[in-house]
Amino acid sequence: MSEFETTRNMRTIVCAVVVIAIVGVGAIAFVMLGGFPPTTTTTTDTTTTTTTPVEGALTILTRHDVMIHNVFEPEFLASDFAIANGINDIIWKTPTEDYWDDLIILGQADVCWGGGPTLFDQLMIEDYLEVLDSPLMVEVASRVNSTIAGAVMKRNNSAGDLVWIAAAISSFGFTVNHDFLDTYGLPTPMSWTDLAKPIYGSLLKALPTIAMGTAPGTTSNTRIYEIITQGMGWDSGWVTMARIAGSANIYDGSVPTQNAVETGAVGISMSIDFYGYGTQFRNPDCEYILPEGESIVNGDPIAIASTSSHKDLAEGFIDFVLSPYGQSLWLDTSINRMPIMEEAFNEPLGLANPQAYINYNQTIANVGIYFDDTISLASKVSFIHYWEAVFTDAHAELVDCWDAILKAYTRGTNPITLTQLNDLAALMGATVTVEDPNTLVMEKFTLAYATEINGDMYSDASFLSTMKTLWTAAAKAQYISVMASVPAP
Repeated sequence: MSEFETTRNMRTIVCAVVVIAIVGVGAIAFVMLGGFPPTTTTTTDTTTTTTTPVEGALTILTRHDVMIHNVFEPEFLASDFAIANGINDIIWKTPTEDYWDDLIILGQADVCWGGGPTLFDQLMIEDYLEVLDSPLMVEVASRVNSTIAGAVMKRNNSAGDLVWIAAAISSFGFTVNHDFLDTYGLPTPMSWTDLAKPIYGSLLKALPTIAMGTAPGTTSNTRIYEIITQGMGWDSGWVTMARIAGSANIYDGSVPTQNAVETGAVGISMSIDFYGYGTQFRNPDCEYILPEGESIVNGDPIAIASTSSHKDLAEGFIDFVLSPYGQSLWLDTSINRMPIMEEAFNEPLGLANPQAYINYNQTIANVGIYFDDTISLASKVSFIHYWEAVFTDAHAELVDCWDAILKAYTRGTNPITLTQLNDLAALMGATVTVEDPNTLVMEKFTLAYATEINGDMYSDASFLSTMKTLWTAAAKAQYISVMASVPAP
C-alpha cells in the first residue's frame, strides 16, 4: 500500500467513533485529537457528523508551541480584519502530525500552520489543502520570495496550483555551551563531522557530551538527521550519526534536548535555529552554530484546510501573518524565530533587534546542501522508526560499543590506530539487515528499502512494530559483536 493512500485515516476515524460512542464525545475528542470538541457531534457505526465550528472562532491546527499562540492571538484578534469580521477567539489544536488528516477530514481546522514542508507536502498529496488562488492570496503570495538560500518557499500541487506559503524560515545546526566545553577541555565544533570525532566521547560513560532528540519525538531533530544522510550520503550519514549518538544522551523531544545544553548538562545539542537563538539570548555561555555549507534553510508553511467552513477568515489570518507587522512578531523575545519577509525588520520589533537582522542575513546567505524533499517524504516513516530502533532503543549497547572503541584508541598500552577506530566505527554504524516479515527476504536498511516499505510502515501498525523489534535486536547484536572485536592491548 502506498503511504499516500487514506486507508489509515479512515480506519482511525472508525476506531475513534467506536470509542466515542462508548466513552463520550467531549473527553475523547479533546484527548485524542488535541483540541476542543465541537459543539455537538452525532455518531453511527461507521460515520461521524460534526456541526459547524464555534461561531466567531478561527480554528488553527498547528505544531507551534504555546509561546507563539500567546504572541499572535491577541495581536490578530485586535486587528481591523478580526474586529470587522467578528472573530473573537482562536481555537488552537496541537496534536502530533499523525492526527492532522483526521481532524481535517472531520472539518475541525481552518488554518494549518507550522510543522515543516514534509508534513504539508503529505497533506497536499492527500488533497487536504485548499488552493490559494483568490486575489488576496495571490497578492499575499507575491510578498514572499519563491526560494531562499536555494529552498522552496511556496509549493504548487500537481495541477500547478499554489497550496502553501512559508510563513517563517529556519536553519538547522547545534547549540554549544562554551562553559561546559571549556571546563572539560573540549574544542568548539563547527560541522556534523566534528560532532562524530572521538574527543566528544572522551568523557564516557560518566558524562555524555551531546544531546539528541529521538527521531519520532522531534521533527526538527529528524530534519537534522535527514540533512546528515542526504549531505554525506546514506551509508556515511548513518555511521556519522552512530558515532554522535554514542557520545550523546537521547531525549524525547526538542525542548528537553535544548534544555540540556542551556542548563549545562551537556556541551552540545542538536538545534533548530530559533531554539538555538533563544538559548543564546537566555544564557550568554551558549552559542548557536550553523554548519556552513552543510545545512539547509526550511520554509515553515501556512495553509488553509480544504474542509474549512471559514476560508475567507482563514485567508485574513494568513494575510495578517504575512504582513510586515505580523512577520515582526516572530522577533518577540519569547519566540526568537526568523521571519521570511525582510520588511519585518522595519517594524518596531525589528528595529529594536539588530542582531536578529544579522542572523537573518547570515541564514539567507548560507546556501548549503541540496535537500530532496521528495526523498524525505518517500522514506520518512521508515527513517524515523529505524532511527529510534537502532539508536534510542539500543542506546545502552551503542554507548558500550563506542566507549570500548574510544578507550582502545586512547589507552596507554598498544592503542589502536585512527584507521582501526574508523573501521570499527563503520562496522558499528552500518545499517542492519533483518528478515522482512512479509516477504521473508533478508533486507538491509538501504534508502531503496526504506522507501519500499514506507507505505506499510505508515499504514500497518503490526508491521511497524515487528520491524522496530527486529531492527533493535539486530542493532544490539551488531554493537555487541563489534565491541567483542576490539583488539586487546
